[in-house]
Amino acid sequence: MKILLIALPVMLVATSVNAIPKYTSTRMSCERVQATIRQHGAVILTYPSLRQRGQMLYDTYVANRRFCRPGEIVARVTVPSADRPYCPVSTCKPEDRSGRDMGRDRGPNDPTRP
Repeated sequence: MKILLIALPVMLVATSVNAIPKYTSTRMSCERVQATIRQHGAVILTYPSLRQRGQMLYDTYVANRRFCRPGEIVARVTVPSADRPYCPVSTCKPEDRSGRDMGRDRGPNDPTRP
């Protein structure tokens, strides 16, 4: 019983450390949205859908690639904020390994270029 009383608070602290904070982007200015992402590194932003009335959308937004998983890249996207309909932020997206972009970043003398 004593072990349980000691272990429970430790587990609660350990799980709350890794929690990603959640904010509603339309309640903040664009500058504040961007500052919040930089401050936390990764946040969940929610905002109302433009297509379906009453539905909230959400995703995780990051300060830089360090907060992405292996195999993901940073993509620039926009979210609505209190003062701007399109506030630029970054999110993680799976890296395109389909080969469609092959050659775009390769020079004309690269032997692996198609």
